[in-house]
Amino acid sequence: MIVFTDSIEHAELVMTGNRAWRRSVPSGLATAGLQRLWEATYGTRAIRQSKLEAARRWSYLFLVESAAVSHYDLLIDLSRQGDGLPDGLICLAGSGEGFHGFKGRAWSAPKGNLYVAVHLTPQRRLEHSSTCFTVLAAVSVLDAIDRVPGLDCAAGIKWVNDILISGAKVGGVLAYTQSESEVITDVVLGIGLNVETTPPVTPTPFVPRVGALREAAPDPGECQLPRVFQTLVQTMSDNYEELLEGRYAGLLDRYRRRSLVVGREITLCSEKSRSARDILAVGRVQSLSDDLELVLDGYDRPFSRGRLVLDREY
Repeated sequence: MIVFTDSIEHAELVMTGNRAWRRSVPSGLATAGLQRLWEATYGTRAIRQSKLEAARRWSYLFLVESAAVSHYDLLIDLSRQGDGLPDGLICLAGSGEGFHGFKGRAWSAPKGNLYVAVHLTPQRRLEHSSTCFTVLAAVSVLDAIDRVPGLDCAAGIKWVNDILISGAKVGGVLAYTQSESEVITDVVLGIGLNVETTPPVTPTPFVPRVGALREAAPDPGECQLPRVFQTLVQTMSDNYEELLEGRYAGLLDRYRRRSLVVGREITLCSEKSRSARDILAVGRVQSLSDDLELVLDGYDRPFSRGRLVLDREY
């Protein structure tokens, strides 16, 4: 994987091993989309280039110490322009402004955590295309956390895309897909994972507490950015291959087994709600459908939208 960075010092915080760096310029990039990504990410700053051993799936890693824009939004915009973003492209920011979670909700992005955006080009039809990449991203994050000593099976998924440990939110995932005649041409995944730093976040009924892996791990020294990042890169590659091979059911089963809402009493509020007052439904979650819809006891239809409160926490 070819790596670009605007700060060798920052790059060495997230990449293990000694490596040679050389000066790089955007004119050598293969597509207009990559050149636009370079310009939006780095502007006119001096950039260095190196290589990182990674799964065959990954082609480029754009590292930036501090991002002025959301790479998730940027990759979506560039994919819509059709300028040729490659498969297996990763953007990783050390911190940034304008980051957001689900439905544009603000995401605090201090140093010490992972803010990842990924571009993929499946170029095929996939079942459950509206949700399969949310499942892929969430399960990949859980797999990465499981490999931190002492955190195996510690994390779970709060519907639909929050990652929690002991009731504290430590991460979240986003997924965007673009299709032509039912063929998925472009996918953008967004992953935020608090590794070393707990961001300052005002509690709400929907996110009562936040945390970081380093706080949750028995040995905080095991929660280091390079180790967690490279594990996440590997788990994403493995699970993406599984999805391309038509094994969505296996990924979905793993998502369901790590659900924090199935069997729980919940309150479901409207997506625009900022409090627990605009209620859509209250009840026990019976199951999750194949498209991640909530099936609640006492309701004759599943729910695909809303903000969820785990009642025991609030």
